[in-house]
Amino acid sequence: MAFMTNVGRVLSLASFALGGEGTAQRQFILSSDGDKLILPVTPWKYDVKTGQGNKVVGVEQLGEALVFGLPKAVEISFSCFFPDQNHEYPFVVGDEKSPADCVALLMKWKEGQKPVRIIITDSPVNLLTGIMKFDYKEKDGTRDIYYTLELTEYKDLNTPDANNPKKVDEKTGLKGRPANPTDATRNKLKKASDVLDKAKHAYGQYNKWRNIAKGNNLKSLTINNLNKLKNLKIPKLPKGMS
Repeated sequence: MAFMTNVGRVLSLASFALGGEGTAQRQFILSSDGDKLILPVTPWKYDVKTGQGNKVVGVEQLGEALVFGLPKAVEISFSCFFPDQNHEYPFVVGDEKSPADCVALLMKWKEGQKPVRIIITDSPVNLLTGIMKFDYKEKDGTRDIYYTLELTEYKDLNTPDANNPKKVDEKTGLKGRPANPTDATRNKLKKASDVLDKAKHAYGQYNKWRNIAKGNNLKSLTINNLNKLKNLKIPKLPKGMS
């Protein structure tokens, strides 16, 4: 019990440092193919690796010279745990899913070869990725599942035209424009929807959620009341963000 008390104290302090106690609590939000997982416990650290394909080459009568290359894929990794629901930890700020359900969803995304978007609120991280490594284990007899997740940036190599299902116009030889979201689609929210879903329906993209959060002075992205979600203001996007 003393061990668990110490763990709880450490995690509570970490939660405070990452935006708890009176401010919007930081959340790690993973989404893929219509499914979404807000990590129940916010990892106390994350590591981002960026690289650049620069090369040093030898130039005759000049010596070595640096040639700039293109950016390498961004890598992000973190470790934490999925808490067993029987413990009722006070620092749970995400989905109240069982450890088994969390593991099953991540395995589904990994083995299904699905791109996964990760958003860390109040941070620069908003990235489409692929799961490179997902390790997990149990220890301490608590039935909590500890895990390590490693993600690498995914770049969609398909062109918009290739994904446009519109038929080619016989006169112009061009495809029709893909339809824009209608008002009916934008308001099509369902149970368990949240601010990310609202942004998706309003702007067509999940990553515009900050505009709604700022415009409504939200302290949390987790709003499960459909009426409240539907009544959120949809501010205009700043220039250059459309």
